[in-house]
Amino acid sequence: MNQYKRLLGNTLIFTIGTFSSKLLVFFMMRFYTGILSPDEFGIADLIIKTTNILYPIVSVSIGQAVIRYGLERATDKPRVFTTGITTILCGFVLSIPFNPIFSFIHLTTSTGADITMDPYTGLIYLYVLTACLQNCCSQFIRSQGMVKLYAVDGIFRTAVTIALNVLYLSVFRWNIFGYVFSIICSDALSTVCLFFIARLWRFIQPRSLTRHGFRTMISYALPLVPAQILVFLIGYISQFMLGNMASTAVSGLYSAAYRIPTMITLVASIFIDAWQLSSINDNTREEQITFFSNVGNMFASIVLLIASGAIMCAKLAISILTDPAYFSAWTYVPLLALSASFSCLSSFQNSIYTLEKQTFRSFLSTAFTAIINIGLNLLLIPHIAGMGAAISALVSYGFLFLYRAWDTRRLLPVHWKRRRMLVTIALTALQAMLMLLEPPLWPLWQGILFGLVFLLNCRELLTGVNKLLRRA
Repeated sequence: MNQYKRLLGNTLIFTIGTFSSKLLVFFMMRFYTGILSPDEFGIADLIIKTTNILYPIVSVSIGQAVIRYGLERATDKPRVFTTGITTILCGFVLSIPFNPIFSFIHLTTSTGADITMDPYTGLIYLYVLTACLQNCCSQFIRSQGMVKLYAVDGIFRTAVTIALNVLYLSVFRWNIFGYVFSIICSDALSTVCLFFIARLWRFIQPRSLTRHGFRTMISYALPLVPAQILVFLIGYISQFMLGNMASTAVSGLYSAAYRIPTMITLVASIFIDAWQLSSINDNTREEQITFFSNVGNMFASIVLLIASGAIMCAKLAISILTDPAYFSAWTYVPLLALSASFSCLSSFQNSIYTLEKQTFRSFLSTAFTAIINIGLNLLLIPHIAGMGAAISALVSYGFLFLYRAWDTRRLLPVHWKRRRMLVTIALTALQAMLMLLEPPLWPLWQGILFGLVFLLNCRELLTGVNKLLRRA
């Protein structure tokens, strides 16, 4: 099977599994915002983001090593999986004594009350453990070519999460606890099902563990720990600062607004999942450059086109998907949509670091981005609250893409179609500005600019799809 056929097939499978499941969660926003107040939604989202920061620390980002080494034909599969599970369990036990740190995290509600994350410590730890184990199992089955099971598992987890959300929020009225606990339960059930359906117990062989194998996987994963922390920190620090410097209600509005640009990162995540399986192959350097360049330009067109559509439909999307109390959140959507597109493009560039096993370079690029993001948040949030966080996200993710595009040229240069990309970015930036200023006839201008973005990129999309179909 050639790389194009593999990429196309895996993308279709992941689209069915991931997009259908994530779309269901996307449309649940109306349900969540109808039950949870902006304060409660902001706190619940901060709990999830706190877990996302702890996750790479506890797991040592071993899930990334599991799929990277699991894809190599010559690797001992039981050793890879056993190393992954052992690392997670040891990391979780070692993390338990550090639970008092949550009492130092202070937030301010819209009523002026001061609260900490301490009451949610047990919930956070349980979430971390289930998320780490689920990720290790799902990454391993993906590396073994069980992509259909991986996709079905995505749908299953989403269905369970939604069902439990309805039960915990509507019936039991557990609010914040119910919102988070439903995700914990779905991760736990997913892990059990994957373990038995894929018969993963066959790959747990303590005798297969070797010092060299353990050191190799940890050496690959270790630089990803600070890199993943910083990635999550870029999103977390904005909401934490909003909850601390403004209020948890503003943090909740910002979180609701970010759900719209999430559709951009959703499309990217589907593709990146499939791309990770196709980018690791036995091609020559010239073939890899051509492959990465063809796919990269098509990917950029898709991402920027969706960003343009998200900007144009910002008000409509917020009014449909959230409770009226959240309507003012639309003002954050235009800038967040642009920042999400840059985040997606930088993720594509990051696949080059993965291919070349240059995880330290990935960490450096993320570290520079986090410094910029935190600095801008400290400067802007006290003055313009949520809009300051949105500007910070846009500038930092824009920098991340540019830095990685420059740095990866030494490893595997992607030949971007710069003129088309620059014009497209300029048009979407103009869209964002007009959306926020709302000049006379602004819906007409939005439609015209979206049409221009589509016309500018449709040829690239058609050419890319044709290449995939023809070579598949």
